[in-house]
Amino acid sequence: MAEGEKKNKLLLIGGLVIGLAIIGALAVGGTLYFLDREPSEDGEQSTSATQDKPTKSTSFYYSFEEPFVAPMVSSDRRQRFMQTSLAIKTESADIALAVEKHMPLLKNNLNRLFTKQDYQTMQTPEGKLQLQMSAYEVVQEVMDRENMKIDEVLITDFVMQ
Repeated sequence: MAEGEKKNKLLLIGGLVIGLAIIGALAVGGTLYFLDREPSEDGEQSTSATQDKPTKSTSFYYSFEEPFVAPMVSSDRRQRFMQTSLAIKTESADIALAVEKHMPLLKNNLNRLFTKQDYQTMQTPEGKLQLQMSAYEVVQEVMDRENMKIDEVLITDFVMQ
């Protein structure tokens, strides 16, 4: 009888393992099914596959090849430097070509802007945001000569010493 009891225990354990595996698979499948669904505007459920496809961005980016390195004004009389890398976001490849055409003037004007910056101000998030907005104004002033508008100037790297 001991052999028959062992077989019954093995069948019971095997049945429990298979049952738990089925329950686990159903739980995972149900979770994935409901996570893939989003409510539609009229309150019904619809799968994300039937929703509109995302629109492609038509933005163009022009990145300056080399970072700008400029000395900074500091109240502690120590020599301070700032290194900044920039990119310009536009909606047209023609604007990116105009940026390249006016590169010497842009570099000159941006270098003049960067050398006027105060070290203590640039240590704050507001100072960096103000620098980004000022750089936008400098670039847009040059692009106004071509009757073109840029979207924004992005600071892609910023280091102070």
